[in-house]
Amino acid sequence: MSRPVGSARLKRAGAAALAAVGWCALVLQYVLLIRTADGSSGLSLAEANVRFFSYFTIQTNILASLVLTAFAIKRPLDEWLVHPFVRSAVAVYIAMVGLTYFTLLRHLWAPQGAQWIADTTLHYVMPVGYLVFWLTCVRKAGLRWYDPLLWLIYPLIYLLLVLVRGKVSGFYPYPFIDAGTLGYAKVAMNAGGLVIVCAVLGAAIVAAGWRLARRTA
Repeated sequence: MSRPVGSARLKRAGAAALAAVGWCALVLQYVLLIRTADGSSGLSLAEANVRFFSYFTIQTNILASLVLTAFAIKRPLDEWLVHPFVRSAVAVYIAMVGLTYFTLLRHLWAPQGAQWIADTTLHYVMPVGYLVFWLTCVRKAGLRWYDPLLWLIYPLIYLLLVLVRGKVSGFYPYPFIDAGTLGYAKVAMNAGGLVIVCAVLGAAIVAAGWRLARRTA
């Protein structure tokens, strides 16, 4: 079944707008972090760059912005060649970003000014916006029951790399995986809880995808 041309254009325009918001927020956050590498803080430019890309929030927002950009520039007919696996995985990861920040991190600091804008956009605007994009624009047919298990690979690899680097550098991007302070047993418990939540979100995405795919079939 073909979609109205106007509807496809509107969806692409919305994806392009949200992608622009995501890229701008990422650049803003990058500039704010790099400004701390001024010598007096003891943070080198190289270390500031490594820390910027070590945040799951940053990595996931980059993925979301890339997906949105790709959707915005593809031809409508090309969409039928795109499997929903990656776009749905990003939906799970960006949902984790928003949920984790809201439940575990937002009370730890009170950003102001430009930092508040970057913080709000990356942790609230982009998660909500991307999930709306997934619901309204992404083809759902083709999702499999075991996809949520495959979607766990990336967060698990991320966690392993962060813990290894944290052991060497002493820097952990999030307090709930700070093995230097909490110990590995507590970090394992925290990580286990997050993995379970991620799996549940993945199962919810697949279930919703199946239901929506049947409606549009």
